[in-house]
Parts: sequence; structure tokens; C-alpha cells
Amino acid sequence: MNHQSAPAPDYRNDDRSTWGRGYGRLTGKNALVTGSTRGLGRTMIEWLAREGANIVVSGREQADVDASMAAMRDLGVTAWGFPADLSRIEDAHRLGEQAVEAVGQLDILVNNAGMSISNDFWKVSDDEFEYQFNVNCRSPFILAQHAARNMIEHGKGGRIVNISTVGVTAAHTERNVYNLSKGAVETMTRNMGYELGRYGVTVNCVAPGNIADRPGNDYNARTPQEMKEAHSRQIPVGRVGTGDDIAAAVLYFCLPEAAYVTGQTLLVDGLLAQYLREH
Repeated sequence: MNHQSAPAPDYRNDDRSTWGRGYGRLTGKNALVTGSTRGLGRTMIEWLAREGANIVVSGREQADVDASMAAMRDLGVTAWGFPADLSRIEDAHRLGEQAVEAVGQLDILVNNAGMSISNDFWKVSDDEFEYQFNVNCRSPFILAQHAARNMIEHGKGGRIVNISTVGVTAAHTERNVYNLSKGAVETMTRNMGYELGRYGVTVNCVAPGNIADRPGNDYNARTPQEMKEAHSRQIPVGRVGTGDDIAAAVLYFCLPEAAYVTGQTLLVDGLLAQYLREH
């Protein structure tokens, strides 16, 4: 008998017409997403809002916060907004306090805000190191403290989702401190998940790979076509990622169906990390 193998699917042409449409699965839930005025964070809050979640927007600039807050209200949910510079510890505490006071019961925290200063590790100043660690690790820790206390107090569980990077598994050029801080985030995720499990609070992490519409990555506007094609060939599934790919993973961890998953880091990278290790 002759067996013919099925043609390999072309993942670059996935039908995304129904992505992020929303089914109301988070109706009545309150979610704080940091760095949610642009890029990945903005996509995340759109996905959460379409599932019915009320949104606490946060970013550096008041005007950007106001614009994102208005967009969430246009999607039919309640929205609040608080500017914060998460390189400042006092801002992280203030944001946590403001969010809890505004919503009463916080059900979801997504620690999305992050940043990197490119430099050889031997050239990194103390101030640059501290700045990156505050934004990427210390402030998420502080916000998780505020969220956890609120979730434990209300006794209805909750979801905390942190954002890491493929660089924890496969190194980036001139990103030593960024990758180091995100490695700490993954460790933090496991330990928080362990400590909060008995309260019905899950803590998980999403680690993006090469994402075209990530903040600071002007990929679509300025990257030459030949470089885009080279990047796509390097990734086994044949394309770079998008904000929707990351938002979908974040949404999964926030859903009731994910209640038995905690302390995990999900690589959303098209298998890029494995490819880099083997080549």
C-alpha cells in the first residue's frame, strides 16, 4: 500500500480572523496590566477586555494611559488608568495601591512592563544595572505582593502572569542584564506559584521570542525585507511572532481552565530557542 504524507502546513498563513474575538470568559474580572499603553501590553489588554475583563491601564505617560483607557471603554468594559515609572520603587508601590483601591478585588495581574539597555556586560554601569532590574524584576515582585495580599484577602483566587524572554534559554547579544533579570523573573514565578497555590492563586510566565511589534522593536517599519525573510527562515515555524501570539498565551493563563497550571514558563518563540542551541 502506498502512503502519501500530507503536505506540511504553512504556519505563516494561519487564518487569524477569529483570534482575540472574545467569548466573555473573564466577565466581571479586574485585571492590572503594566506597560499596557503600547506594543505587547496594549494587545494584551485588548484580548482581556474582549473576554469581558475590566482593565487597569498603566504606562509612563498620562496621555498614553488616557488613550488606552478610552479604547478599553470603547470595548465595553470599565477601565482605570495610572501612570507609573517602574524604575522607581515608590511608583511600583503606588501603582499597586492605586489599582487595589480602584477595583476593590484584583483578579489578574500581568507584569508586562520591561526594558533593556544594550551594552557589553563589562561596560554596564551600576545605574544601568539597577534601572533594568527595577523595571524587569523588582517592580513585578512588588506588584505581585500587592496583588497577592488582595487576592488572599478576598479568598477567590487569582492569576498572576509574568513576562520573560527567550534570552533566558538562548543568549542575546548585549542583553546580559536583561536576560539575567528575566531569569530571576522565571525563578520568582516558580516560587510564587508554590507559595500561593493553597490560596487558589496561580503564577505563570510567558517568554516571547522574536516578536515583530514588541516595544522598541521597529521591525515592520524599518527592517529590510531580506532581513525579515532571514529571520523567518531561522525560526522553525517560518515566521516571527506577533503581539497576538503573546496575548493568546497570557489569556490562557488567566482563564478558569488554567487553574491547575502554575509555576510554569511557556516559551512562545516558534522553537527559536531550541534552534539556536542546536546551531
